[in-house]
Amino acid sequence: MRRLLVALLLLFSSGLLSSAQIQSGRLFEAYVIDVEGGEATLFVSPAGESLLVDAGWPGFDGRDADRILAAARHAGINQIDHLVITHYHGDHVGGVAALAERLPIRHFIDHGADVGEDERERAQHERYVAVRGERRWTAAKPGDAIPITGLDVRVIAAGGAVLRTPLAGQGVANPFCASFQPHGPGITSRAGDPGDGRSVSLLLAYGKFRTVIMGDLNWNKEYDLMCPVNPLGDVDVYLVSHHGSDTSGSAALVHALRPRAAIMNNGPQKGGAVQTFQILGASPGLVDLWQNHYSIPGGDQHNRAEAFIANLDSGTVAPGSSSGAQPVHMGPAHWIKLSASADGGFTITNGRTGIAKRYAPRD
Repeated sequence: MRRLLVALLLLFSSGLLSSAQIQSGRLFEAYVIDVEGGEATLFVSPAGESLLVDAGWPGFDGRDADRILAAARHAGINQIDHLVITHYHGDHVGGVAALAERLPIRHFIDHGADVGEDERERAQHERYVAVRGERRWTAAKPGDAIPITGLDVRVIAAGGAVLRTPLAGQGVANPFCASFQPHGPGITSRAGDPGDGRSVSLLLAYGKFRTVIMGDLNWNKEYDLMCPVNPLGDVDVYLVSHHGSDTSGSAALVHALRPRAAIMNNGPQKGGAVQTFQILGASPGLVDLWQNHYSIPGGDQHNRAEAFIANLDSGTVAPGSSSGAQPVHMGPAHWIKLSASADGGFTITNGRTGIAKRYAPRD
């Protein structure tokens, strides 16, 4: 009874809606797919053209490819028109082979062949290139546009380079650069991970609606992109960088973007760092944070209410996993769905509950 009363209170006080109450129309949609601390986000244009950013982990009997397929079917698409691989870490590129067995992939986009000296990254890249084969392929550069009918999709970082010319109408001084502190020794050994720093990052716009997806672009590269001027302007929804890890998501990026909502594709024990919750909590104008998982590192002090969390199961260790492996969930999972209209308004839906919240266009 108490949980029911809490749910009813949320419905009336927070503007949450049932899925049946969401207005229909020509919408730009995104499915933030749970791949347990990896990355896979499916964007679908109002015309039905698809762009998938990353494909999750390898292994687990094709678990992540199956979850992407389920989202594609829900969206009514039968192919991936554009696949963007942000970088060659296994939690981003590992699921490509299994995905290609389930859905045709028409166009591959990545940052090119530079993988440095990391042997695991090289091996992942080689497996990915074997799947890519001779199909259409683009090595992305900052400033490039990805041609999708009805959308404006811009590359803002790729291969270690960042956008140097502000987008049209943007380029004001970023006041959050003055307090920026680079990550250094004693904070994290991965703060300067070169693979993360090569991530392909995108800004996507549909009419007045704008969102960004950064891959794992790291803290110090965010400074290169956003300082001394903000070349991107405001966004409506921030798809939280790097699973919510504390090696990304600086105030120089997040606060300058002034998102009204944020969606974090974290795992139970990966991402969802306390620092990330704190920076988001202090972000000017942020109304809500939505999470793919309850964050064990964040604890009850920082996680949002259950209505804003798609997956509550912390998982179990998969059969055959090595000792000390992080728990994984092998069954079906729930996504968070974003539906945006050209006037800048949008709705976010929790796939677990069907409960959604509508955000009106900016004034």
